[in-house]
Amino acid sequence: MSGGHLFLEYLARVTPQIDERLHSYLAGEREGSPLHRYLYSILDEFIARGGKRARPAMTMLACEAVGGEAELALASGCAIEFFHAAALIHDDIMDSSLLRRGKKCAHLLHGSPLAMNAGDYALGLVCTIVVRDPALSDTTKLAVLDVIGEMSARTVEGQALDVGWVRDDVYDLTPQDYLAMALGKTGYYSGIAPLKVGAIIGGADDREIRALVDFGRDSSIAFQIQDDLLNLLGDSDTMGKDYLSDVFESKRTLMVIHCLSVADPADRDRLVELLRRGQDKSLEEAAEVVALLERHGSLDYARRFARSLIDSAVRALDGLPASSARDILASMADFFLERER
Repeated sequence: MSGGHLFLEYLARVTPQIDERLHSYLAGEREGSPLHRYLYSILDEFIARGGKRARPAMTMLACEAVGGEAELALASGCAIEFFHAAALIHDDIMDSSLLRRGKKCAHLLHGSPLAMNAGDYALGLVCTIVVRDPALSDTTKLAVLDVIGEMSARTVEGQALDVGWVRDDVYDLTPQDYLAMALGKTGYYSGIAPLKVGAIIGGADDREIRALVDFGRDSSIAFQIQDDLLNLLGDSDTMGKDYLSDVFESKRTLMVIHCLSVADPADRDRLVELLRRGQDKSLEEAAEVVALLERHGSLDYARRFARSLIDSAVRALDGLPASSARDILASMADFFLERER
């Protein structure tokens, strides 16, 4: 049995509760009304496509791991999940993506203006859900909102680097540059913020918060690296999104950055030439990019890098008291590396 089985079993238990809460925030408008058609149904359908629900789950787990009651963190976890939904909708528009979770992207189904607006509404829900949560004190709400505010800023910074490097034809990047981008784009809202919020709601001390922040930082960046690898090596059926979309969008993944730094001049020039073609690449040229990454050991380099991050993340959990919640978090780290979609 895989090391991620404890986390998968936990997700199976709590996902129905998370889904019910998420949809409850969108249930106020009468079906068939203009607002339902043009806004609520768009976001509700996007949420209904599923997803791992890892962010609400880890918020609840962090709360429990420091001695709190997991359900107290459910609403705040859902707030972060709405941030995630907004980020995906907006990201698909920016990247001109075609598929999301096996279906046409929201902007293709409803047009970019309505899709963008639905994403904006999801962002508006983030703070509203926390402020109106009757389970939290005002002091706790402010602390949670402070974390969410930082999460929002860091995520936008990471996205700016990710998009800006492509726009400005930037190739002289290092693994540290990638880590800074991934920490912003993914690390805060997919690791640090959910865990820190859960810890705050659970009444954690500074040492426990630090342990969870360190765990969230390293495990979430490993998650992003694995996501990048799956984009190259999976397919549209298993990934639920465009196969090779990162290649067509010329993203500066860790594998691309590594290959640019170690390839011989001829292969480096060819990789740059292919990256500059952007969405105009043929499928054969996209496959050539993957072949270059494989030839120069960049895929194995990324696998080793992700493994080292997961090992570091699990060690950080030593700062928490022994509990089943801590064990499930460690299992989550293994799942991040083992997953196939």
